[in-house]
Amino acid sequence: MILFDALKTLHVLSAIASIGGFILRGYWMLTANTLLARRIAKTLPHIIDTILLGSAVGMLLIWHSSPFSMSWLSAKIIALLVYIGLGMVALRFGQTRRVRTSFWLMALVVAAYIVSVALTKSAQGFFIVVIG
Repeated sequence: MILFDALKTLHVLSAIASIGGFILRGYWMLTANTLLARRIAKTLPHIIDTILLGSAVGMLLIWHSSPFSMSWLSAKIIALLVYIGLGMVALRFGQTRRVRTSFWLMALVVAAYIVSVALTKSAQGFFIVVIG
């Protein structure tokens, strides 16, 4: 259990760092800050996200489980793919500032959903309040 707890802590901390970094890079995008073009702003997110993914895989191995065997994990994975797509448009492929901003905000909503799914262990996430 000590290894699992360490992986879970690493996973939570890297998730916080990943989302925090995305918020910061989005802010830099909105303010046209040149820091967004720096090498560290382009490489550090990949390092953090690799740690995030690696800790998730490690926890699954300890659980002896498939990521699609639990509905809440499936929801997180699907939402993660949506988040990545939205983030790519927000920070790389969006043609206008309005498009980039819209996709950045949508990605933040999806990130909040992912966190709510992790906290509730329910695929409904924060929708559980609405659906109730």
